[in-house]
Amino acid sequence: MIGNDIIDLKQAAKDSPDSYRDGKRYQRFLDKVFTKKEQQLISNSKDQYQVVWLLWSMKEAAYKVNVQQFGKRFFNPKRLECELFYNNKGQVTIDGNLYFTLSMATEEFIHSIATLEPEHYFKSAWFKVESLDYKTQSKTLKKKLLESLNIDFLELRKDSLGVPILFLESQELDISISFSHHGSFSSYSIL
Repeated sequence: MIGNDIIDLKQAAKDSPDSYRDGKRYQRFLDKVFTKKEQQLISNSKDQYQVVWLLWSMKEAAYKVNVQQFGKRFFNPKRLECELFYNNKGQVTIDGNLYFTLSMATEEFIHSIATLEPEHYFKSAWFKVESLDYKTQSKTLKKKLLESLNIDFLELRKDSLGVPILFLESQELDISISFSHHGSFSSYSIL
């Protein structure tokens, strides 16, 4: 199983004005979303803003795997705890279950991928999109994924939880897929 998340840092900055990043409102946000251990990571970092979004991206990617694994959605960001390692690697723990992450951070975006095993082989891509319209982005993302696979008669559907499933001539394939888009960026991952 695979999950991925992409954060457009410019869009994130627009969505969280400076006043939100300072003072009591910012601390309430940190307390609501991050464990004490994660808050220490943020506090000790040179670029706290980027670490906030890196940890959020890791949580989102791991959450997508957890939903596939256990078939239940929940909203409790502190139930997910991140650890950062070297070479953009990390792990997220959810109720004792480990999810291994690989992240890429640039000045424009942060992209994280989560899997159940630390050395899973996967295919992943990210790209910039022209439209900020959700439906247009979603359609473009699915089209790019299907084009990258270059196989006729592939179809994408979503299950009752919104998890994408790939079909070949109406037969469900044993392939895990994850989509993400935020602001001007979209990404997909395949395991």
